[in-house]
Amino acid sequence: MGVSTHTASISSMSAAQISADALVIGGGVAGLFILDALVESGVGALLVDAHPLGTGQTTNSQGILHAGVKYALAGSAGDDAVEASEAAALWSEMLRGGAGNDLRGVRVLTDHCWLWRSASWAGVAGMLGARLALRTAPVAVADHERPEWLRGVKGDVLKLGETVIDPRSMLQVLAVRHAARIVRGDVQSIERLANGASIAISGTQEYRVSASSVILAAGAGNERFSELAGASEPMQRRPLRQLMIRGSLPMVFGHCIDGARTRVTITSDRMPDDSVVWHVGGQIAEDGVRMEASDFLRYGLAEVASALPGVPLGGCEVGEYAVDRAEPRTSDGRRPPRAFAKWNGPCCTVWPIKLVLAPLLAKAVCAHVRGRSSSRAPTNGWGGLRDGVKMAERPWESQWNSQRVETR
Repeated sequence: MGVSTHTASISSMSAAQISADALVIGGGVAGLFILDALVESGVGALLVDAHPLGTGQTTNSQGILHAGVKYALAGSAGDDAVEASEAAALWSEMLRGGAGNDLRGVRVLTDHCWLWRSASWAGVAGMLGARLALRTAPVAVADHERPEWLRGVKGDVLKLGETVIDPRSMLQVLAVRHAARIVRGDVQSIERLANGASIAISGTQEYRVSASSVILAAGAGNERFSELAGASEPMQRRPLRQLMIRGSLPMVFGHCIDGARTRVTITSDRMPDDSVVWHVGGQIAEDGVRMEASDFLRYGLAEVASALPGVPLGGCEVGEYAVDRAEPRTSDGRRPPRAFAKWNGPCCTVWPIKLVLAPLLAKAVCAHVRGRSSSRAPTNGWGGLRDGVKMAERPWESQWNSQRVETR
């Protein structure tokens, strides 16, 4: 009853033989949270990734633990807003060391964001939607309570209980905790068996893992791995183009909204030379995929300057990069409303959809795996990350393209 597709041949005679309850494929936010949940519940789990941990969507994300406001701007809180709100509350507990998962080592960039409108009637409507739709509504602040960088904004400014983290530091906390259970290697084949699956892995050493459950948590890589496993879960890619601005800038965290859309979302981090980099997404990231890079830089700068009229951008450097959001396919090509996990025999394909939803997804997967588990501890032959935990770079560390533009 097995289905096996091989891209390379690994001899079962030469490979190290490993037995485990579960093998997680993919070392981003979904994979590491799932590994952590499994291990903490007593499941013998292992994780494999061919790349530095967090490569792709996780380290390219803005690190916002969305509390539901982004999905409630139309005036009502749907399932996606409610789920995000619940997940954000869980994160708050974990970042304080509670909820059974101590994440106090994660670098929190801010514990709140700001919400302001563009100078249009559509912006006013969106602001009202944000106030009315959420269970915990944003709070309007007086003019003197605004941060300096929002002093040039006309109209209401709201303070939003929305945390922003450094996603790489979050991965680091989880990866160091479970380094002995993580290996660098590429999955070559997944053979479904009567009581689980046999997975061939190549790397510095060859492995053949016998696992009761296989969790596909590799983002865009799930397309290939689901085919290897005979699951072939349909996937879509939603392209984005993100803007980066660095220079002598204030630390900015927030959303400028226009009607039911987020015009720009800005998060910030500090560079080693003490300059600040802005990581800019929102509607401009979706608009930018249809533009040439140079046109996008001009457009993105104009949008940011319009959203923050009181902040001078002269002398800053500008960059951009493209990234795909990998998700389960939807009929209209839009973002799926909820985190996704689907079982096909011993294999489960997952996409968290949003960073904030990863812990809830991990809990759901863990509950199912425990029902399948035979409580076999992994053997000592795995070896773990012998060369230490290696993390993917953040986009401003590696993806400043050649079209740097000096603003004037």
